[in-house]
Amino acid sequence: MLIYRLLLLMKFVGVVLYGGGLVGALAATGSRERKRAVHAIASPGLVVTWTAGYLLTLQFNLALTEAWILGGLALSLVSQLALVSMASRERRTVPGALLAAVSFFGVLVLMIFRPRWPWVDT
Repeated sequence: MLIYRLLLLMKFVGVVLYGGGLVGALAATGSRERKRAVHAIASPGLVVTWTAGYLLTLQFNLALTEAWILGGLALSLVSQLALVSMASRERRTVPGALLAAVSFFGVLVLMIFRPRWPWVDT
């Protein structure tokens, strides 16, 4: 039970780091600050989140093909790519910011509600 709680804490810290990097990148006025927020805060946060999530799936013997896991991976990748694109082009765009933020919100929804494939019995 302690390992489960530690992994949950690790995943929460990763999500907070990613969210902080996302907000920092969107609020940054200069490209240097934006790059720092994306590459030094958001990216490591995503790695921590993915690592903790993977370890949690191992602990509970969950398939990585569950709807909420696949959706979370896909949406977090979309959000990260939108952030990296904004950082590399040295400008912030409304569509890029919306793509990053809405995708991140979608990941949070999937992590909380965990929709499952209706035809899979567990």
